[in-house]
Amino acid sequence: MGTIAQQFESGAQSADKGIFKNLVMLARVDGTVDESEKNLLNRIAKRLSLTEEQVAEIRTNPGNYPMVPPSSKEDRIERFVQFIEMICIDGVVDTKEEKLANKYGITLGYNSEQVAELETTIIEHFKSGKAPEDIVSLLM
Repeated sequence: MGTIAQQFESGAQSADKGIFKNLVMLARVDGTVDESEKNLLNRIAKRLSLTEEQVAEIRTNPGNYPMVPPSSKEDRIERFVQFIEMICIDGVVDTKEEKLANKYGITLGYNSEQVAELETTIIEHFKSGKAPEDIVSLLM
């Protein structure tokens, strides 16, 4: 059931940890976590205000952190953009990564057609050099 501290954290903190856990799982699914993936995880952890201890705990015990889908459209898009950024960051979109990102997209509330369309659009934006926050704005 997690630690006592986990039981008393806010819903937003719990959701952030769940999303971070999903990013960790995406980074690991192809069998290696390369430097670009580690750097992205570190940037996102900092943005989510996760401590080094929290990051280490999530990496060690990912099963303790369920994904709590955000309720706002902007937050859902932002999370999916982060998922696609993670699978693209090393320059190779692995089939396992893509399947897992698609599963997470469905968990965020998109249907499979929307996931496929969003993924294609987001990848095109990343290839053209757009920043994640710009992609979120364009998709709103």
